[in-house]
Amino acid sequence: MSQIPQSFSKIGVIVGRDQVGDALIKLPFLRGLRNAFPAAEIHWITSHGPTAFSDILREPARPFIDQIDVCPAWLPTKRNPVAESGAPFFDLLLDTRNRWREALLAKKVPHRLFIATAWRGLLSHRRTPVWRGKLPHMVDRLLQMVELAAGFMPPSTGALQIPPQLKSAARKILPEGKTYVGLATGAGYAIKIWPRWKFEKLAALQETKGRVPVFLLGPQERADYEALAAALPAAKFPLQEKEVWGGAPLGIDHTLAIASLLDAAVANDSGVGHMLAAADCPLVSLFGPTAPEKLAPRVSRGTVIRAQDFGSAQMDAIPLEAVDAALDELLRPS
Repeated sequence: MSQIPQSFSKIGVIVGRDQVGDALIKLPFLRGLRNAFPAAEIHWITSHGPTAFSDILREPARPFIDQIDVCPAWLPTKRNPVAESGAPFFDLLLDTRNRWREALLAKKVPHRLFIATAWRGLLSHRRTPVWRGKLPHMVDRLLQMVELAAGFMPPSTGALQIPPQLKSAARKILPEGKTYVGLATGAGYAIKIWPRWKFEKLAALQETKGRVPVFLLGPQERADYEALAAALPAAKFPLQEKEVWGGAPLGIDHTLAIASLLDAAVANDSGVGHMLAAADCPLVSLFGPTAPEKLAPRVSRGTVIRAQDFGSAQMDAIPLEAVDAALDELLRPS
């Protein structure tokens, strides 16, 4: 694609539902957009409620988003197709929602260039050739809009900025001088979880290689903590060491701080997997009933292991040896 002058000073990005999981998946898109247009004023515009970027992810996303507009009255919607006046003008307006009726309404917002994912870009001022086919991964489809606007594909991987005080607290738990391997054992649904006993065996293998296993256990894995801590006394459980964090409720920032200090990690298809990716931690992603080509986290260095490659869609089909070997590869000195 030929180079197009970067002359967009104000960019609007329209999104629909934008809960924590959706927002984490979109981080590479945001990073790519900022890399393509470093001087632009980027507005994040929601049409279906609040966004995690104005709440739990506000600080991590601050370098990428200049203003957040939650369901503004000037944005036309199916419920309110005749919006109030006062809509700002955007040099570039991107509609990520993949719904043609909503894209038609969005085109009423004043703009110079409009690009939407709906109808394979048919409503856009610029679109890819039909013969290229639809990209399976949501992030690739979003980045394709950036490529159409900028004329090139910008880099989209990298690590979020971590508040220094949180990184300092995390370093008290994981002091320098050792190799730390993160193990994120949970997922939103049981069918996406690799068996706990395999995570436990994997952790023991890491200890024999001089590495320190670091378990990232959320509220749903609270019941696993005592059993894992008893079986693996040398393992670290940073999200359970609440006194180090000052007693405040733990959130995504704390997980990101720990992830930034890991040398590699293993995760199921889960929100924590995308948090690890947000820190650009070298990652082994485990997939079974869900599709990695659509959902795999984006990292600079990573490996996806599919249960289907071992004869089943069930997570327990993934062999311990395959995950251990993938970790060895990621941790091999370059």
